[in-house]
Amino acid sequence: MSEHRKGFFQDANGNWVADRRTGVDRRSLQQDASAYREMRKFARRKADRELFEKDHKRMIQEALDEFAKEHQPD
Repeated sequence: MSEHRKGFFQDANGNWVADRRTGVDRRSLQQDASAYREMRKFARRKADRELFEKDHKRMIQEALDEFAKEHQPD
């Protein structure tokens, strides 16, 4: 079984290299990280809803313009 050193990993040449990811995860230090995630989800949903509404309004306007063009008296 191979040797394991805490905080290090072996590279392809077998050399022990310090693992840069051994530090504390900054995201876990945030107070109430779940509330932050919920806030981000809400913001994404709001942005998605705004884009959806904007696209819908544009599509409706194009359809109305096309309908009006087809039904204009000559």
